[in-house]
Amino acid sequence: MNALKQSRARLSTLVTLPLLAGLAVVCTTAYGGCAGVKPGSTPGTAGTGGPTGLGGSGPPPINGLESLDVTPKQASVTLMPGAAGNLTSTPQQFTATGSVNGVVMDVSAQVQWVVDLRGVNVVSGLATATAPGIYTITAKSGNFQSSATLTATFSGAIFDPGFNQTNNNKTVLDSAPSGTTQLSYPLDKAVFPSNLTPIYAQMTTGGANAIARLNFQATGLDVNYYANCVTSDDTNNNDPFPGTGCYVKMPLSLTQLFIATSEKQDITMRARVFTSGSAPVESQTINVAWANVGLSGGIYYWSTIPNPPKATQENAPATPPNYILLDPQPAANTTWNGTAIYRYDFTNGTPAPTVTWTDDGGPKSDPPYQGAPAAVNNNVGKGHCIGCHAISNDGKYMALTIGGSASDAANTAILDIGQQNLININPSASTDPNSSPTSNWSDYWKRFRVEGTAAENTWGPSNDKVVSMFRSKLYLTNVTINGTTGTVSRASQILTTWPELYLTDPFWSQDGSLFVFTSFAQPNTGLYNTDGLNGDMKKGGKIAIATASAAGINDDAKELVPRESGVTMFYPSISNDNKLVVFNKSTCGTDPDMYQKSDGYGNQSCDGYDDSSATLWIVKPNPGASAQRLDNANGPASSGNSWPRFSPDKGNFRGELIYWIAFSSRRPYGQQVNTSAQATNKPQLWIAAVRTGEVIVGDPSFAPVWLPTQNPKQAQPQGNHVPQWVKFVVVIEG
Repeated sequence: MNALKQSRARLSTLVTLPLLAGLAVVCTTAYGGCAGVKPGSTPGTAGTGGPTGLGGSGPPPINGLESLDVTPKQASVTLMPGAAGNLTSTPQQFTATGSVNGVVMDVSAQVQWVVDLRGVNVVSGLATATAPGIYTITAKSGNFQSSATLTATFSGAIFDPGFNQTNNNKTVLDSAPSGTTQLSYPLDKAVFPSNLTPIYAQMTTGGANAIARLNFQATGLDVNYYANCVTSDDTNNNDPFPGTGCYVKMPLSLTQLFIATSEKQDITMRARVFTSGSAPVESQTINVAWANVGLSGGIYYWSTIPNPPKATQENAPATPPNYILLDPQPAANTTWNGTAIYRYDFTNGTPAPTVTWTDDGGPKSDPPYQGAPAAVNNNVGKGHCIGCHAISNDGKYMALTIGGSASDAANTAILDIGQQNLININPSASTDPNSSPTSNWSDYWKRFRVEGTAAENTWGPSNDKVVSMFRSKLYLTNVTINGTTGTVSRASQILTTWPELYLTDPFWSQDGSLFVFTSFAQPNTGLYNTDGLNGDMKKGGKIAIATASAAGINDDAKELVPRESGVTMFYPSISNDNKLVVFNKSTCGTDPDMYQKSDGYGNQSCDGYDDSSATLWIVKPNPGASAQRLDNANGPASSGNSWPRFSPDKGNFRGELIYWIAFSSRRPYGQQVNTSAQATNKPQLWIAAVRTGEVIVGDPSFAPVWLPTQNPKQAQPQGNHVPQWVKFVVVIEG
């Protein structure tokens, strides 16, 4: 009988979930905080044997140490409910034996004890497991170290606090199923960040008073999670369920039990749902995993807000969340969309994103939502729409395109994110010294924009320069900021010896040493792009790379991914360690693209916002390297995967580095979003894990996961585009 069967025979565990909220884990703040540790608590446990965990300083080296050995080399424990309801095990004593000046002795209290994964606490060699998995426990002193293996198993039931255990619900769900349901989310082969929450298991079967059982299995792990299967709004987490079927929320205290097990193997997941009758229905089995790598930093993204709440400047002040919407409604009986930049802050898990700035100001600007500069070109207004955005490497400033990506306007504004103020970068443009947001406001806002500078920007490493794309050429632009005033001034065109005319999609690496861009062969005209030079629409695009420094871009660009017949490439970006470049490749589909009827961002294919054939690819930043399509991340055809961006951090998973890539996609999110005809789908933000070594072999991606709570009203999803992942997230004042 194997260890798992033995553990089942010894233990049938019943755990109520809220008691798991105090679950203690070993963790590292390098990967986005200590997920699973109560806020304000200290990860791991310090004792006379030194701190446990994935690192940290330990006791000083033992003088005279000649050898070190840990016993036993292998041990096993079975998890069970602790006094507070969290999982725990009988402590397992590991002994560190050292030869000190020729004398063999127990040095367990004098070495540093280190555990490779979250889920085990060790003090002076005494190890207590809090999650199932296979752990390597290492004793260290100076240059000496020795390791042992601890296997922790768990088989049992866990209950959501709202699940009624006093009636026959559990027995019904444990009975043999008599039909089928579909587990529509998570996706098969998905890998989740360790601190992502909330995660909803979504099933196609639903009904009043539905109940569900989620089963998770792997070697050493067999968990049944019992919960009500909800069909109504989840008002506490802003993720209502507008579709058919039902869903179960999987809290962190449950999913973090799977992290250590996932390091060695996938976990099979299946669901049972009972609504009426005599037996439940059961889903297919999928494979999922939770990486020992969390989300950190933050993501800013561009969003269209359908028919936002609004106030008129003439009749009422704009009090959050009411916008002014200075631009007129385009036509009778049409919905006017607002545009906004939202952001996630992963400092404390994954809370709901918040509004940073809109086309009519910000929620904490002074006064809030009280106007913003309109884009102009030769005194002709081009609208207040905010388009492409770029965040400085220190996280303090946002470069905004005003008027969308129209190639003739391309106005630039600079936002102080924390202070919620636009920087006065053009004071002489305003001719009325008494103008204000409420008095001669059109004159007042002139001082906060510079015309004809950029439809796209990317910041340099010192936060004082950007590379700007204007009319399909690239320029170095100097930015100076002194409090609430500053300047934005074009320095010079870059890459002047590059043999092609049309350049777009600039991306400057985080350390400033590399620069990638798109070089395209044919301008593509369409709505908002009357001359084909706005940089969004391009045919015959290829990816190029140049070296750079804090002073600017070197004129030594080389072809990174060659042009191919019948496809175009665009939107390249570089990982924070300069080891990878991710980009889009597209066949351009057919004109008009299937998505452009619903969103109206353009009316032509080969538009990065709308191109249904856009797919994600990855390549090493070495000219001549082979690019690999990310099939698992891309998913089904016509998903329109676009604007990929790397997380600022990475970590080890199953012996390899993994990176998180954020991108927009129109693939369905379970039963909640994009479940109707493809032409009506809205772009949503997804993230996918990508593993890589020195050589990329095969598809290195995993299936992606949806970023939670990205729509304030899930029944009315917003169009979410252009994720920009940053390492530093500043506090917004006000």
